[in-house]
Amino acid sequence: MLVFVSMVRNPLSSRFLQAMILGYVLLAIFTRMQEARGAYTCGCDEDCWCKRPGLSLFRWVLPRWHKNEALSAWKASQA
Repeated sequence: MLVFVSMVRNPLSSRFLQAMILGYVLLAIFTRMQEARGAYTCGCDEDCWCKRPGLSLFRWVLPRWHKNEALSAWKASQA
């Protein structure tokens, strides 16, 4: 909490944080547009978090915690 308060007081840190968040959202929008064009395809299961309408925007910029049983089985067989 104290670290966040000190970041808000420093305008340079605040602008840097705003720029990082804006860049992250712009990258998410760009990759979503690329997916709509057919450049990317999602192979996750239907109940994965990235299939939900609001969260699908961040599908390609947040590569963790996806649910794909076929990929999990393949990884287990490779070990």
